Amino acid sequence: MAAKKAATVTSILILLTAFNIPEGLGSYCMATDCTNTGYHQNNGLSLYLSVCCAISNLGQTVTIRDNGISKYILCPKLRPKSCPELMSCQEILEANSEAASGEYSIAHLNSTVYTAYCKMDITDCGEGGWTRIAYINMTEPGASCPDGLVTKDYNNIDHSVCGINLGGAGCLSAFFSTNGLNYSKVCGQIRGYQYHSPDAFQGSLSVGLDSYYVSGYSITQGDNPRQHIWSYAGGVYQNDITQYDCPCNTDFTLNLPPSFVSNDYYCEAGLPVGQAYSALLYPNDPLWDGKQCLGLEGPCCTNPKMPWFNKAIEGAGSSYIEVRSCTRFGSAGGDTPLDILELYVK
Repeated sequence: MAAKKAATVTSILILLTAFNIPEGLGSYCMATDCTNTGYHQNNGLSLYLSVCCAISNLGQTVTIRDNGISKYILCPKLRPKSCPELMSCQEILEANSEAASGEYSIAHLNSTVYTAYCKMDITDCGEGGWTRIAYINMTEPGASCPDGLVTKDYNNIDHSVCGINLGGAGCLSAFFSTNGLNYSKVCGQIRGYQYHSPDAFQGSLSVGLDSYYVSGYSITQGDNPRQHIWSYAGGVYQNDITQYDCPCNTDFTLNLPPSFVSNDYYCEAGLPVGQAYSALLYPNDPLWDGKQCLGLEGPCCTNPKMPWFNKAIEGAGSSYIEVRSCTRFGSAGGDTPLDILELYVK
């Protein structure tokens, strides 16, 4: 009986403590934040809690390497009760400057807790500490379109995309809540495709931000009034400068973006150079990825951040983010269905 008790105590100690092993001896990790995470306290948070308070590490064995020593931390399946209730991904990063991207528990002002994905790396958005409010990737199994957009299937692409069905000019909206989080910066990306003949900013000067000023996507904050964040426009030709083409095309002088858009937009066409458009999806040249900008469209792909944008907005707020998919002449004559959409705030 004594031997059995001793074995049980030993097992508990192994589960609740981290132990040191020389570098190279059985080093093994099942989590994303196992490297470069020193042993110091983070604003009073122990190494064990800084690792095991991350939801993505629960039930995992995490290896921390520092100064030639590997420290193995076995996280429980349930989040430790002593984990602090932090209000944002930015606060989590401030508490642990080496926190990894993943899911964390974040507290509302009313003390309720929800799970959010935190983007802690500096790729794409820079800085780290971003809270994800939207994630759609239609190339992944089980993915679905957000409320407001409709699922579309084409025979020349191997996954569904999200678009609109409108018989005439107009927009359809998808709304993304910030869960009450105050933010002053927005980051994100959209990847779409040209269908038939979208019209970029054609006619945009005759309508306002609340209308169909763009053939593509309008990302805005709030509704009284809307505040423009970013636009993703689809043009019809890569190597032309008609009124339906991208204003970033070389020598374009016709339908420039309205003043509320300024330079906060991306525009591309996906129709192969020299080909006439028809009622087809053109999947071989995705829009807004900064690639395959041929001929006059070359300047449209010069921003190295594409397809990502990073925008500071006027004043901090907690309003939802609205993504509108718009068309000037109806979706049957021009659409830019998307398969990737991500939005982050901080």
